[in-house]
Amino acid sequence: MAVTIKDVANLAGVSPATVSRVINNSSLVKEETAEKVNEAIDKLNYQINESARVLRTNCSSLIGVIGAGMDNPFLMKLLKGVEASAKAHGFNLIFGDSEGELEQELKYLNILNQRRVDGLIIITASIYNNLLDEIKSKGIPAVFASGYVNDNEIPCISVNNTRAAEDVIDYLYDLGHRKFGIIRGTYSDLVTSGERIKGVKSSFQKHQIDFNSVPIYEGDFSFESGSVAAKKILSDNPETTAIFCFDDKMAIGAIRGAEELGYNIPEDLSIVGFDDIELSSYVKPALTTIHQSGYDMGYQAMEFLNKIIDGEDPGKLKEFLPHELKIRESSGTPPT
Repeated sequence: MAVTIKDVANLAGVSPATVSRVINNSSLVKEETAEKVNEAIDKLNYQINESARVLRTNCSSLIGVIGAGMDNPFLMKLLKGVEASAKAHGFNLIFGDSEGELEQELKYLNILNQRRVDGLIIITASIYNNLLDEIKSKGIPAVFASGYVNDNEIPCISVNNTRAAEDVIDYLYDLGHRKFGIIRGTYSDLVTSGERIKGVKSSFQKHQIDFNSVPIYEGDFSFESGSVAAKKILSDNPETTAIFCFDDKMAIGAIRGAEELGYNIPEDLSIVGFDDIELSSYVKPALTTIHQSGYDMGYQAMEFLNKIIDGEDPGKLKEFLPHELKIRESSGTPPT
C-alpha cells in the first residue's frame, strides 16, 4: 500500500498541511519541524511527485469563514484581520454570510467540508449546539471569534463582553445616573448580547438597582432599530437619563431618535455604545463607547487556528482581548 501524506504527518507528529508546506519548501515552517517531516519522509520512503505537489493531498490551503450580518463595520474589520493573517501563512479564504440562520450555517459548513478546507473561522453572534456538534463531528479545526463559546473543545477569541458591559453601567452610575434603558441585540444573539446582559445585571446588582424595573428593548444592530427602540424607551419611560446600546450603530440611531423627540445629548440623556466603529468618533455628539479591535481579534483568531492546523499546542482555548471605555461627548451627568 502506498505511503500517504497522512502517514508522514502521523509519524512526524504534525498536520498534513505542515507536511505539504515542507514539500513545497515553505518558509513558514520552523526548521526543527521541517527536519522531523523530512526524517519521516525518508523513513517511510514517501514518494513526492508533481501530482502530490499540485493537489497538495488532503491540504487545500483554504480557510472557511462563516459570518453573520457582515455589513456590520466591526465584523468587516474582524474579517480583514483574519484575511491578513491567512495570507501571511499561505492560506486563501472562502467566505459565506449566514445572516445568523442555523440552516444556512449548516449548509455552508457542508460546502466547506466538501472543499476540504484546512480550518474554519466562525464569526457569528448566535452559537447553536447543532452547529458545534456538526463542526466537531466533521473534525475540522475551528476557532470562534467575537463571542465566548461555553464548550471545552472549541477555542474562542473575544473581548470579555460581560466585564465590558459592567464597566459601562458602573461608569454611568458613577456619573449619577439611576434611570437606565437598554437596547440589546436580537434575542437569538445568545453570545454577545447574552454576555452583555450578564454584565448589566451584575452592575445593577452591585448598585442595588432592580433589573426587572429597567426597560430593555430588542434591536437588530441597525441604525433604524436603535432609533425606534430609543423612542419607545423615552416615550414609555420619560424619566430615563441613560441608554446603553449593545452596538454603535444602534447607539447612533438612538441619538437620532432621542433628538427627534426633543432631547439634547448629553444634557438631557446620555447614550453609550459598543465596538468603537470608525463612525462613532465622527458623529455629533461623538459617541462614548467600548473599544474593541475587530482587526486584532480576527488576526489573533487566525493565528490561533494556524497553530492548531500545524499541530502545535495553542495554549489556553479561551482568550479575552483587552477592551477600553472611550469617553466622548454623548455621555455626561444626568439633568438636575
